[in-house]
Amino acid sequence: MTIYKFLRNTHLLLGLFSFLFLMMYGVSSVQMVHTTWFDLKPRVIESEATLARDVTNPRDAGRQLMDQGLVKGELQQIRNTGAGYNFRVVRPGTVYEVDYVAQTGATKIRTSVATFMGMLNRIHHVGGLWHEYTLTNVWAVFVGVISVMLILLSLTGIYLWFKIHTERLIGAVLLALSLGYSVTLIVLMRTA
Repeated sequence: MTIYKFLRNTHLLLGLFSFLFLMMYGVSSVQMVHTTWFDLKPRVIESEATLARDVTNPRDAGRQLMDQGLVKGELQQIRNTGAGYNFRVVRPGTVYEVDYVAQTGATKIRTSVATFMGMLNRIHHVGGLWHEYTLTNVWAVFVGVISVMLILLSLTGIYLWFKIHTERLIGAVLLALSLGYSVTLIVLMRTA
């Protein structure tokens, strides 16, 4: 197998594997720009639970709720209310707002479940690794792998284009226009 054929097959496979991922990001981007086109109002469910009294650490309260199967996700936005704790447990598409009263152990849980488009919006914003919620870590690794695949896709595409001598001029013009457009967008986003 020649290097050209190997790179052509690699280019094709990279494009096929990254297609659905790019479509998801494209659809969620449209949703973010045109928020009035989509129903993003989450479904809200309120419930109550009783935890152990005098929990001194909000992480322990969150862990008890997770062990009971009442919440799933990553603990965030912890506040001491004086009488107890207020915190959120977040996973893409679902936010649990928890109010815990230390003296009685009474716990109120307000669950906001996003629509499909709302969930796409949330996973669009997942950044970095090492979240407390395992599926968010899996998604972050997936984003990293797809990012590397997209870089390889562009490099193999440039190589394959350069090997076709009759299309070098038009390819160079299109590549320069694309680079200029991309740099302009990046500058505009950073200065906005």
